[in-house]
Amino acid sequence: MPHVMQEAEPFFFNGNDIAVLVLHGFTGTTQSMRYFGQELHRRYGFTVRGPRLAGHGTTPDDMATTGLHDWISSCEEALHGLAAGGRPVFVAGLSMGGTLALNLAARFSTIVRGIIPINSPVGIFEPPLAELVLNKSAPARVPGIGSDIKDPGVSELAYSELPVSCAREVFVLVAATSAILSKITCPVLAMHSREDHVVPPRNGQRILESVGSDDVRLLWLNDSYHVATLDYDRDLIVQRAGRFIEEIGG
Repeated sequence: MPHVMQEAEPFFFNGNDIAVLVLHGFTGTTQSMRYFGQELHRRYGFTVRGPRLAGHGTTPDDMATTGLHDWISSCEEALHGLAAGGRPVFVAGLSMGGTLALNLAARFSTIVRGIIPINSPVGIFEPPLAELVLNKSAPARVPGIGSDIKDPGVSELAYSELPVSCAREVFVLVAATSAILSKITCPVLAMHSREDHVVPPRNGQRILESVGSDDVRLLWLNDSYHVATLDYDRDLIVQRAGRFIEEIGG
């Protein structure tokens, strides 16, 4: 098995009976979600698990051998592990991690009690990604998309190169997930940065309009770019997520 980068390891904080599954984004690592997960545990006492998605946190070559089913499996395994004791499970995710949270909520409605997708794509993309996916003579690798962060003192641990085969996979994952959003019935707290250079903010609005839930909230983040969980709004995100989870899970 390829060597896992330092700070990209999965994490687990054992706490109370409310469990939170925390999912990182496409080409990113658990580093982007560790502060969020650790603070949810420290401030609210939740049990928190942050899995490393297959092919992430190692090498782009390793990632190129994986696809949407591998990433979904990484999440499902962690979800079922947390749900084993019959406790309520919430799922929060950044970017594709949020898309995966939506996916799990649509498919495992008896397990997932609430979700928090942050800057998550549900079908509205910037044209360059679509053009790349459609280009049959695209190279095997293109420059990475990580570290879109407003705070100049912070950087995201993410691949500097993106395997184009995986870009095609993420496109299918997002399209398929957006087609089942109406099956989501649990409470949803979506968050989106008003200025996001990776996932257009209109995706936040689309989540709001497309899920089948009665309790749907959208929080606009005014002081962060795409990797909001590491950016200036990181404490606001922890606070709003913690309150939402306590309210629904309590």
